[in-house]
Amino acid sequence: MKKILYIVALLLFFVLAYMVYDFVQFSSERNKAVQTKGLETTLNLRKQVNDILTKIAKEGDRLALLFGSNDYTPSEIEKIIKESALSIQEIQGVTACYEPNAFSPSKRLYCPYYDKGSRSYIQVEDSYDYTVIGKGTAWYTGVRDNGAKWVEPYFAKAAQDWYVDYGIPFHYNSGPNKGKIRGTITMSFVCSGFNELVHNMSLGKTGFGVITSTGGTFLAHPTDEYIGTTHIDTIIQREKDTNLAAAFEHISKGETGTTTFSDIKTSEKVLFFFDKIPISDWGVGLLFYKKDLLGDASELNHRYIKISLILSAFFLILLAIYFNKDFLDKREIWILSLLASTLLVINIVLIAYLQHNTIKPHPKNESPPITSMATLNSFIKEQHNRAEELKIPKSRAVPTGIYVQRMEFEDSYNLNVGGTIWQKYPSDLAEKVKIGFTLPQISPFAEASYIEESYRKEIAPKEGEMGYLLVGWDFRVTLRLDFQYSNFPLDKRHISIEILPLDNNDHLSFTPDLMSYNYTNPSKKSGLNKKIKISGSEVLESYFNYSIESYDANFGYNSKEMFEKVPVLHYNVQLRRMLLNAFVTYLIPIAVVLLMLFFLINTTTKSEESQGIIESMAAFAFVLVFSHIDMRKEIVTADLIYIEFFYFATYLLIVWTTFNLLTYSKAKGSIFDYYDNLISKALFFPIFYTLILIVTLVKFY
Repeated sequence: MKKILYIVALLLFFVLAYMVYDFVQFSSERNKAVQTKGLETTLNLRKQVNDILTKIAKEGDRLALLFGSNDYTPSEIEKIIKESALSIQEIQGVTACYEPNAFSPSKRLYCPYYDKGSRSYIQVEDSYDYTVIGKGTAWYTGVRDNGAKWVEPYFAKAAQDWYVDYGIPFHYNSGPNKGKIRGTITMSFVCSGFNELVHNMSLGKTGFGVITSTGGTFLAHPTDEYIGTTHIDTIIQREKDTNLAAAFEHISKGETGTTTFSDIKTSEKVLFFFDKIPISDWGVGLLFYKKDLLGDASELNHRYIKISLILSAFFLILLAIYFNKDFLDKREIWILSLLASTLLVINIVLIAYLQHNTIKPHPKNESPPITSMATLNSFIKEQHNRAEELKIPKSRAVPTGIYVQRMEFEDSYNLNVGGTIWQKYPSDLAEKVKIGFTLPQISPFAEASYIEESYRKEIAPKEGEMGYLLVGWDFRVTLRLDFQYSNFPLDKRHISIEILPLDNNDHLSFTPDLMSYNYTNPSKKSGLNKKIKISGSEVLESYFNYSIESYDANFGYNSKEMFEKVPVLHYNVQLRRMLLNAFVTYLIPIAVVLLMLFFLINTTTKSEESQGIIESMAAFAFVLVFSHIDMRKEIVTADLIYIEFFYFATYLLIVWTTFNLLTYSKAKGSIFDYYDNLISKALFFPIFYTLILIVTLVKFY
């Protein structure tokens, strides 16, 4: 017997060693993938910004050569700077400014600026004297005095916005003033453009990015108020997280690299990549949460569980070898019972913890979260390609946003939601389509459904952007949602609010209005009132995504293609249960019954009357049954719930204990007479936890 135990222990040791090796290798590969993904994103952002700045600098150099070689009339100058501004999508405008009397002896200052946003010209000299050295004139005087440069961000008084410019002087190329500065060309970029560029990068669910000027002022930051106004050193001094402050210091020093640390609020691993833009020496920093880059954690969780199970079995075998003798005394039997129960509980808790803290992958018929314009544009392009293949009209995008003010569960499947939904209809489309939306999940039995228009405003077009009709609605509705409760209380409730056009014949595609939110990372819970509290649940994340639906009817239209593979916009909220409430409500009755059963099996003697045993067991069974019924009343579902198996296991123990005690009190047998039914007593909790472990593995592994 001892040889067999040694062989089994040796086999388990080798299996355990292999599993640990496989785990280390797998973790190493995942970490490398995380580093690669984060670095690629950082390099991609650096390249995009550098390419834009290079393009702007080249255009500025071209204009400086033109203006230095030619005398232009005001109309010619306006035409040149307008064409230049329109040729580069990323810039906001172009300015051609002359030194005093350099444009015309009769005109002291001349400085036209073409603003793409308003599609108009602004005469800067009408607002202030840009040639006087001061805080708001560095865009001109700094370039005039020091040569071509990227100017520190400044607030443009004429345009009323924060700008960062590339300025280059142009000189007289002939005449008595040859070689002297005649003026400057300024290529203007609104700082919000950099924020949008970072916003469009894939930063995972919770990451963010920053860009700083050569002097350390923020050009892009998730907090808009910092742009143009705040120096990175100020943030370093204010930052409570010393690790994050140290990461910002790397940017401030113009360094390149990566640092890893734990977030002081969430204790999650963070990767911070820092770099600089070659053409301008601007700083770049991108922060990622490691869990976002790792993706699906199911394979890693499986490895944790395997190692835990094998390690538990190996430990029990070693214990069996240590206790290997013909007879075990009482103390050794109880030690084995206690250790076996402890190991079983540890494995159950581990699996439950992994299940509770892991967010499931998105369903196959749904897209990943739409968190950036790049992701959204890619989805829209796919829909346009589909329309071309089916030879149906391409759908027009209608940006749609939602802000949920209130949310509470009415029962297991009905959710009361209230808030605001807004939409931006292109001006050329607003008169041709039905304005509004439908929420197909509204409960047919809702006592009240309130959706009413609350505001409407025409937004004027800007250069490169169409005008649109902004319409907002207040809503209070009850939604009937298809929640799954089979994993209760370790389940995640996925609230998905579908928003559809009123008429498919309008060929509209509702798209998330990402630009109306400060954050689009799911963990920032965009679109949710921060004061929302849902009893017994914790809000994990919120995000937009799409599902592709096909209908089995054409709803009276002649075209079936109109209702095949239709994109449906979803606003999603992920909830995780707070386990304390479920444990107190449902597990305490089970624990009490188990303890009473355990006390009964330990106090019953040979002379015990069978009638008393049966009455005691019946009382325990009734307590448990009533608790079970209450649970099924509260959670109405056709599925078997995970926590129900705790009841089923307890029912089995009641039956087994009843049989055991009746047999022990009346019959004679070596298994029951051994130390007064000690084996049954010692096996009581290990049997229960083994049943629960088996159920937990079947449900969640």
